[in-house]
Amino acid sequence: MSGQLLDSRRCATRAPAETSMPQATPLFPARLHHLCLSVRDAKAMIDFYRDGLGLTSTRLPGGSWLLSGGERSFVLEPGEPQRLVYSAYAPANAGQLDALRDKLTRLGIRIGASPSPLFRDGAFSVTDPDGGAVVFGMPRGPGTSSDRLPGRLQHVVKRTAHVDRMTAFYCEALGFKVSDIVLEAPGAATACFLRSDPEHHSFAVFRASEPGFDHFSLEASCWNDLRDWADSFARLRVALFWGPGRHGPGNNLFLMVRDPEGNAVEISAEIETIAEDRAPGEWQHGERTLNQWGGSWMRS
Repeated sequence: MSGQLLDSRRCATRAPAETSMPQATPLFPARLHHLCLSVRDAKAMIDFYRDGLGLTSTRLPGGSWLLSGGERSFVLEPGEPQRLVYSAYAPANAGQLDALRDKLTRLGIRIGASPSPLFRDGAFSVTDPDGGAVVFGMPRGPGTSSDRLPGRLQHVVKRTAHVDRMTAFYCEALGFKVSDIVLEAPGAATACFLRSDPEHHSFAVFRASEPGFDHFSLEASCWNDLRDWADSFARLRVALFWGPGRHGPGNNLFLMVRDPEGNAVEISAEIETIAEDRAPGEWQHGERTLNQWGGSWMRS
């Protein structure tokens, strides 16, 4: 990890009583604004994100593509499939962005240039303990189109062999807050759900043998929206690989499909909102935690 060493136990494994008092963080509130994915077959991916997710494609300099809609945007870069190049978060205002940069500088975290074409000057990036890039910035402008089906880009999930270390960095350095922890045994976290605004999580980490990209989620407005998304995917002959179901952490309804390169795409609805002073919840590692209706996609 760049900069000073953070205590990897303080966020993921401490007792809820120790985290019951809210701590001020310049990150709050911030939302997941866009993602950059590495792709091998750009045409197949563009076709899916256009037809399946209702996005418009624009060619960018350097061979990349922008796939955008009203509330969901993605940058596709040539490269190996199933790799998250960076996730990009937008604070509510430029003052928050400056305060976050100042905090990271004080912590000794290395500040890098922003690779995002969607953020204004002043955006920056940092590198997490697994080598992943996280970008913070102010958007250049609002979306220029409406979405055929509601689905705001809402969260992204990574896999890691070091849940505690990743959680500590995202909490203590970046300022995310723990909503729920999944434990295999006392002090042994298998997943951690982190928020950057009142919604249950805008980022999460799941334990796995190798680090990598797990999935992203679009937040719809209600159960009927999930039905409409499923019908839309069915017309494209895209099968659901998980769901419909209901997650334990977050309490959200969901379904999942895979894009042409195997990335998991979640459509979610009715995700829980968290009071500022609520202590982190604890869940037991198991299938019913991931899907209360039964049948789960287990990562470990």
